[in-house]
Amino acid sequence: MHLQVNLLIKTSLLEFLLSCGNWETKKRKNEKTFRERGSGFVMEKILSDINNYFFKNNINDLISDLKLNNFTNKTVIKYLEKIPREMFVEKKFFDICYNNIPLPIDCNQTTSQPLVIANMIDYLDVKKTDLVLEIGTGTGYQAALLSYLCKHVFTIEIFEKLISQAKINHAKLNLKNISYLLGDGSNGWNKPILFDSIIISAASKKVPQKLLKTLKTKGKIIFPKEYSPRQQKLLLLTKLNEFNYSTQELFDVSFVPLL
Repeated sequence: MHLQVNLLIKTSLLEFLLSCGNWETKKRKNEKTFRERGSGFVMEKILSDINNYFFKNNINDLISDLKLNNFTNKTVIKYLEKIPREMFVEKKFFDICYNNIPLPIDCNQTTSQPLVIANMIDYLDVKKTDLVLEIGTGTGYQAALLSYLCKHVFTIEIFEKLISQAKINHAKLNLKNISYLLGDGSNGWNKPILFDSIIISAASKKVPQKLLKTLKTKGKIIFPKEYSPRQQKLLLLTKLNEFNYSTQELFDVSFVPLL
């Protein structure tokens, strides 16, 4: 790994010096020289190249893992490839953040396994015109993916520290179609909005009634249902009318409880 990084640094510096020469001789539009730019500029470019190298190599490994697990939604994969997962975890987990595993975040919470996130969104069949409610923002990884897929994401988080981190992360990615609410997700959004989809990233024995009321007819809710302290399954509910829902049981999962 150190050899690869050292080689990348040398290659990046060489490419930069060559580009400076070409820029000076061919373009002649700017009189700044390499020395005027200074070592700080060079190091910034080198570090940027290292980060891009790390991201591109590791995101490819994650996507390959998803495909090996029979995940085939090309649209979800396309936008998943845009999101650097290391942005949403602590530095001590950088080396493993592209493994297909959940990872701890602040407030004794977790950011979910990428395969589970991808499958949950896939089952919701999110469209570009959709309004999506997310319960459990965490550090914002799932909301970031949803923002590329739908018209607007409304996300609720009970921990102020986490929602603050999510806002910072989304700003770095220049995501504009996300609204945030600090509070109890089981109470739903604080304004009367009907949602096409609701995604709940915490386990409960049933969906809170207030959330059901904010779902459009033919809309879908996906959530981890707790059958016992050690048994959870992902459930997909589709609203048929005001009083009736179809239920599809999907697969075993493990989520933190809905607070």
